Amino acid sequence: MSILGWLKATMIGEAPDKMEFTQNEQHLHGLDMKAALEAHAAWKTRLEAQIRGDAGETLNVATVAADSNCALGKWIHGAAKNEFAGYPEYAQLRKVHSDFHICAGSILSDAHDGNTAAASDSLKKNFRHHSDAVQLALVRLYAKQAERS
Repeated sequence: MSILGWLKATMIGEAPDKMEFTQNEQHLHGLDMKAALEAHAAWKTRLEAQIRGDAGETLNVATVAADSNCALGKWIHGAAKNEFAGYPEYAQLRKVHSDFHICAGSILSDAHDGNTAAASDSLKKNFRHHSDAVQLALVRLYAKQAERS
């Protein structure tokens, strides 16, 4: 499935169980897009486990809320900044990625404070929106780069 096909299926709630891109689509200037998208998709499961209290890992709110600690964030603040800083698609990706991590940090904070109802509510209402926005912005940047090539 092409990256655009995967995105369309994801946006209508029919994402395939396994993310597969063509060889040419998987990498964007040093970023393994498949790995980055899978890591961001895994946050929902990790946050759900934190809310339930059976995570098996301890997550720090400040670390989760920062947008520069994950592989995608490191790429955004490094190689992508060097390559794409002048593009509006890059600015949008940077913004929505930051918003995603702030949302995840807020959910985690509520979970750590024992406010599981608020954490669950935010996970259901806000998290999906932020996750989808990151995916869409990354694919738009990919499309912009493909246009240039």
